[in-house]
Amino acid sequence: MLYPEGVVMYWRSAATVLATAVLATAAWGQQSSTPPAPASDAALLPAIEPSGRPVIGLALEGGGALGLAHIGVLQWMEEHHIPIDRLAGTSMGALVGGLYASGDTPDQMRAIAVSNAFQGVFTLQTAYTDSSYRRRQDRQDLPQAITVGLNHGVGVRNALLSDRGVNEFLILNMPAYNGQELDYNRMPIPFRCVATDLNTLQSITFSSGPLPQAVRASISIPGVFTPVQGRDGHFLVDGGILDNLPTDVVKRELHADIVIAVRLEDSPLAGVDTSSIVGVLNRAFSAGIVHNVDEAERLADIVVKVPVGQFSGMGYDKAAELVKTGYQAAEQSRAQLLRYALDDEGWKAHLAARASRRLRQPGLLREVLVADSDPGAAHQVRGDLRPLIGQPISPARTMDALKAIQSSGEYNATYETVPLAPAPGSAIVPTPDTGVLVRLSKDPTGPPYLMFGLDMGATTSNITRMSMTFRVVDQNLGGFGSELRAGAQIGFRTNLSAEYYRRLSSSGYFVEPRVGLIREPVYLWTNQKRVAERFQENLVAGVETGRTFSNHLQVSAEWRAEASHWSLRTGTGGGPYLSGTAQTGLLHINLDRAVAGVISPTGYRLSASAGSLYHAVSSCNAPLINLAYSRTIPYNEKNVLALTAEINSYMRANVAQPYRFTLGGPMRLSAASFDEYRGTDTYLARAGYLHRIAALPTGMGHGLYTVIGYEAGEIWSPEQHAILRQNGTAGLVASTPLGVITVGGAVGDAGHRKVFIVIGRLF
Repeated sequence: MLYPEGVVMYWRSAATVLATAVLATAAWGQQSSTPPAPASDAALLPAIEPSGRPVIGLALEGGGALGLAHIGVLQWMEEHHIPIDRLAGTSMGALVGGLYASGDTPDQMRAIAVSNAFQGVFTLQTAYTDSSYRRRQDRQDLPQAITVGLNHGVGVRNALLSDRGVNEFLILNMPAYNGQELDYNRMPIPFRCVATDLNTLQSITFSSGPLPQAVRASISIPGVFTPVQGRDGHFLVDGGILDNLPTDVVKRELHADIVIAVRLEDSPLAGVDTSSIVGVLNRAFSAGIVHNVDEAERLADIVVKVPVGQFSGMGYDKAAELVKTGYQAAEQSRAQLLRYALDDEGWKAHLAARASRRLRQPGLLREVLVADSDPGAAHQVRGDLRPLIGQPISPARTMDALKAIQSSGEYNATYETVPLAPAPGSAIVPTPDTGVLVRLSKDPTGPPYLMFGLDMGATTSNITRMSMTFRVVDQNLGGFGSELRAGAQIGFRTNLSAEYYRRLSSSGYFVEPRVGLIREPVYLWTNQKRVAERFQENLVAGVETGRTFSNHLQVSAEWRAEASHWSLRTGTGGGPYLSGTAQTGLLHINLDRAVAGVISPTGYRLSASAGSLYHAVSSCNAPLINLAYSRTIPYNEKNVLALTAEINSYMRANVAQPYRFTLGGPMRLSAASFDEYRGTDTYLARAGYLHRIAALPTGMGHGLYTVIGYEAGEIWSPEQHAILRQNGTAGLVASTPLGVITVGGAVGDAGHRKVFIVIGRLF
């Protein structure tokens, strides 16, 4: 089985906790090797029979990262000229077996295993770089949010991990074997892989169809990867639940005379297996898997036992050692295996026969087809792939073009190649596959989606700001690409908002009316002492229009009107009670080249706005500039240098307090109180050095960092000359899938000192 590091229970508990207890007891003895579509007996027979020797078949067991040991076994067998005429695998055995059966060498597979390719397979959500512009906004605004679907009541997705990484990995590594009409008997090595049908509670064997889809079904650990929906509507999951070592398939369906099985041996019971709930469940539910493997082993003529008990099923970082362990295990079975070795001439003939059966790459793309889907989504897919028409069908380019339809998080896309009829009037038969059939699967839980999370900022000798933030996103409302986004923040601040993004064209033009209400207390400070508490209420309505050029660039114009109430609760200061209106017109440019929503290892963000505040109560008309820039620069593997700059200015015009800018609080002059400084012109620069001291498991976040930083900010107001404040900060930052948690302290000039904790955004 294939499964990620960071999953609480790896395969031998994750799959079995959810399914083995039911299936292994209720359905044992009901296994069947049933192809996904009816096929004749002739079609089930391999196309080539070796002459003058027995047909040798190989069965590869599932086992997550442990299955990388199969590569070492295959390497030994090739070096010693042991031919493999038939091959079947389950889960990780299906992945390794599928690559080998399609023509990859052990050296090529080893190169994949020791690379960082598997890190991209195990992802909790769509990569930030592949997310749409609006989904990037969500992840910046609410990095700590938990998301649930509201399509049929409140629901969570049916898998821990996203499909995107694993689908792309399989398609990119099996480019010539993604054909709709592929017959596995015609592969360089006739091949089968096994999955489990959740509808029938039986084992299912793939003998035809796109190989990436078959392997994807075989590795679909319940609760970890989304089940694969077959053409008949059945849902398929990890084949190891019922048949983790498919010797029965090798012997009875592939008709091998000699069956070689590669078994991944578990370690004996250890203290860790009984010292925790996870350990006990893991060990107990392994019983069903071990039982079906024991039964399968009896059908094998030779069993290569690989001692992998010292490794973790999540240990993809130990790939080189696992390959070596598999090689050594094959050496231990040397005497049995060498009985079937070929001489040099026979081996050359065997390799030549395999090479002659390798499929050609697909031809030039002539047509893009989209399976049953929303017309708007199908139209976008065809438009995104249109530039590829007339070019050789490339998995990398095709998957890259399909990122756009998946960027909003509502759809998942895969594709397969299909043969097309000759062009009208042409007597030339085209290459077998010159069409692409795209299949879109829609998230069953949403839209709409609900995002919610905790925002908190607390410092010593100060107030604590804590709020629960909620956001509802309803995509494709009123038209494909349009959406409603509504939010509520409850706690220290009350913020109610709604906006409707109306896409006007497929090229990204939009119009977005919005309305919002903000109510919050405002504290005024003098020499670090709170001298007044004000209360501010703003009712805002406006409209923004422009163009979203890509997922990282948007240019727009905005007009908004607001009604403000600025009242005194206690103390003195902050100007008179105000009740009135103001209008603002702005031009915006937003560019986001970061690679993550929170701690981005590299990249930059630029947000620039220019316009005017006018008709504001108790204020003169004033030009308005907002500029924010952040840049992260990696150094080696564990270090990040972060630089940020921010300018907010009315060009020293005198505007009333409710419309002024503030500095103070964690990451905004951290040694100062929240919003301690208020002015019409503020400038803030920060530099931070982050060093990663611990990495969270693959797919679970960046890790734990130490951080030291420097902050400098200047504040100007008509009542007071410019004030320059400087701080030094230090702390710990934990970047997790649920946002960023920062604990630190700061020392500044003028006697400022603070210890603080922040849950939410770092920069």
